Amino acid sequence: MKAKKSLHLIHSPEHAGWIFDAAHPTQGRRYINAYEKLLSLAKTCDVEIVEATPRIATESELERVHSAYYVDSVLNEGLSSEWEGVRPDMARLASIFAGGTLVALDLLLTGATKTAIHFPGAKHHAQKDWSSGFCIFNDFAIAVDIATKDHGLKVAILDIDGHHGDGTENLTKDSPMVMTFSIHQYGIFPGTGASDEEEFGVYNEALLNGDGDEKLMKGVDRFIELAKRFHPEMVFIACGADGHEEDPLTRLAYSVDGIVAACAKVRESFSTTPILMGGAGGYLPDTRTPEVWAKAALLIAV
Repeated sequence: MKAKKSLHLIHSPEHAGWIFDAAHPTQGRRYINAYEKLLSLAKTCDVEIVEATPRIATESELERVHSAYYVDSVLNEGLSSEWEGVRPDMARLASIFAGGTLVALDLLLTGATKTAIHFPGAKHHAQKDWSSGFCIFNDFAIAVDIATKDHGLKVAILDIDGHHGDGTENLTKDSPMVMTFSIHQYGIFPGTGASDEEEFGVYNEALLNGDGDEKLMKGVDRFIELAKRFHPEMVFIACGADGHEEDPLTRLAYSVDGIVAACAKVRESFSTTPILMGGAGGYLPDTRTPEVWAKAALLIAV
């Protein structure tokens, strides 16, 4: 009998509170919608969902990639350039988002699963000492720091968000144990990622207005080719849904099926490698964003 597929999902109802303001593109209900969509679809395709609860990241964990001053200003003063005023509620959630990715990492490190999903993960614009692009703490960079320095593992990061993963790239590029590959629209925020820096294991596919599934898959094929030479022991996927043709913040033209197929091809190419998926961006909180995340998660289950 064929073994049932499974994945571990890190989730909390608290995720719904990620609201900068009522009109902001980022709305926490996208995480709840993705969670519900995933559970519903899993029943139809016989995938077991094992739920885990996120935790608050410690200050020392956050300071692995962020400055102590910055961590203090967010956690203890409730300040960030991404929101108005003092927001201890948002500061707490930012820490929970980082901690949730670390829960996912632990599950992969211990061999409890080969697929760990954390929809609020992959806050890829956050920099060492400032917030950027709706991102406060760079959870992927923290997880990579732990995986490489504490466990001696090589990590390949694929970022298919419509915006360049500048923060993750900047915070990991000095490590020979890390490879980053970002596929994104050229010229939009944050305005970086136009070329490779092979000496740092940094690769970029800068797409143009209107580029769709074919260009996305071409980029993924290049990632797979390079990653196989790199021999990663873990793969992280920043599965941003904002490259979808209906998303308001980019002018890419991906379909749901195209994004999902890209993630599925990574799993097919690294069939036994632990994969951590974070949701990154996506600004259709009630429709395409949760659909993309849920379907992609199911196809990287093993």
